[in-house]
Amino acid sequence: MKIAFNAIRVSNRAGSGFDTFIINFVNEFARYVYSQKLNIDFDIYTFYPQHFPEVKKENIKQVKILFWKIAGSAAKTPNHTDTLKHKIFNQLSGLKNFLADYLRIFWTQFVFPFLARKYDLTVALTEYDAALFINKQMVIVHNTVPFLFPDFPTKYRFYTYQLLPKILRKCKIITVSNILKEELVNMFSLDPQKISVVYEGVDQKIFHPAPESEIELFKKRYQIAGDYILAVGHSHPMKNFSGVVQAFSLIRKNHKINLVIAGYADKKLPLSDGMIFLGHVPNDKLYILYSGAKCFVFPTWHEGFGLPPLEAMACGCPVVVSNRGSLPEVCGEAAIYVDPDKPENIAQEVLKVLNVLNVLNDDVVFNQMIKKGFEQAKRFSWEKTVKDFLDIFGKFSENAYLEK
Repeated sequence: MKIAFNAIRVSNRAGSGFDTFIINFVNEFARYVYSQKLNIDFDIYTFYPQHFPEVKKENIKQVKILFWKIAGSAAKTPNHTDTLKHKIFNQLSGLKNFLADYLRIFWTQFVFPFLARKYDLTVALTEYDAALFINKQMVIVHNTVPFLFPDFPTKYRFYTYQLLPKILRKCKIITVSNILKEELVNMFSLDPQKISVVYEGVDQKIFHPAPESEIELFKKRYQIAGDYILAVGHSHPMKNFSGVVQAFSLIRKNHKINLVIAGYADKKLPLSDGMIFLGHVPNDKLYILYSGAKCFVFPTWHEGFGLPPLEAMACGCPVVVSNRGSLPEVCGEAAIYVDPDKPENIAQEVLKVLNVLNVLNDDVVFNQMIKKGFEQAKRFSWEKTVKDFLDIFGKFSENAYLEK
């Protein structure tokens, strides 16, 4: 059987959750298939082959269309914050991202279906990369936020609300959590038998406790003075950075600690003393940031899976997360849960962690928190993700779920 993976969602910079999933999954899939000498022929379609070092060159199909080189480009943001040069850069970056987004949609809907004819199966690695005119298709769904929170900003509104439901009703679906499967069944009256669950993974080779010397060098480079709480994510309202900032203002009344935000946080967030915005931090440096944090806070309103808390656990960082979406399913008993609607609750639970560290100095309680985190993170690996996918793929290849 010959498979085509649609991986054009991956950007040059590769800093999003989609990027993390696709890059890790595809590389592990290739490594496993080659090492086990499985009788599976596959091709990867992507703008940026450099993200897939485990894939042989003959299995990489680089997509080249008009403007492809600027699609999702990764030019570094100037250090200036309020200059005309910076404003022009932001406008050009926005235009590039706009072009990138719609080039991906256009290619997937109108070019990929012709290429797909020579394959027995295509795999859309995100829900935004599924094609209406491909029948033998498997779609990996990562979240249902546009349907749960229709007032939140949504890209590709026509595709999301008009085409995606039609696509999901005619193909095999994989979700990254059980709660996501339940949501899809309820939203679209889908047959549960057509939906399988495959968890994401944590790369233990990257995410592990960093030595103190590396932490100190990292803090010096990014000008982080003293202890800090960490939040990671992008500017989508679902990430609830406003709740984090409100909770931090309450925390600062009791602890002179910093709040470090890594990722593309909303520039409209109110700034206060102790807040540090780092912007994009590469994955190969992120483990240092997790390792140095006194607490990782992730009070999002909804997650389809929620990988950052597991990454933090793998680095030995205590985790405070939302009690909604997939997070209780994924984090188990290794996290402290909060109501994301209540900043005072977020602050209260973070303060409990800080009190264990700084006031009570209770090594036993702290070590138990860290141990639970390590154990939980080890339950999720990319090798297991690939093995679970291949098990589903085996059933799919026998036409068990194909609609006639």
